[in-house]
Amino acid sequence: MDIFKGTNEVLPHLDFRWKRHKVILSNIANADTPNYKAKEAVFIKELKGRIPLKTTREKHITPSKAPRIEVRDVDRRLVGNDKNNVSIEEEMAKLTQNRIAYEVYMKMATGGLEKLRNTIREGK
Repeated sequence: MDIFKGTNEVLPHLDFRWKRHKVILSNIANADTPNYKAKEAVFIKELKGRIPLKTTREKHITPSKAPRIEVRDVDRRLVGNDKNNVSIEEEMAKLTQNRIAYEVYMKMATGGLEKLRNTIREGK
């Protein structure tokens, strides 16, 4: 039985929210930079369409099932005279949404640890 299972399931989402926060702030900071293309962090949980790998020997590399985070350019129609496609309003909305999601995931992670701490205290 894994007592940290709930916390471990939330950690990749916290990592994604942290990385997304940095990408959004980078977009906002470069809103006036000529030729800057807005970027977006993408959470890839599992790769679809891939052939499942099987290990037949102990030295084979086991395939990773860990989620990946990729940073991609955003293709937007909104482009100014300076060829910059960052929308400050959209980025600020994303920043607020991302902050709220980060706080929710953090409460989920700390809530599980708090339950464990209370159990240990009561078990004295």
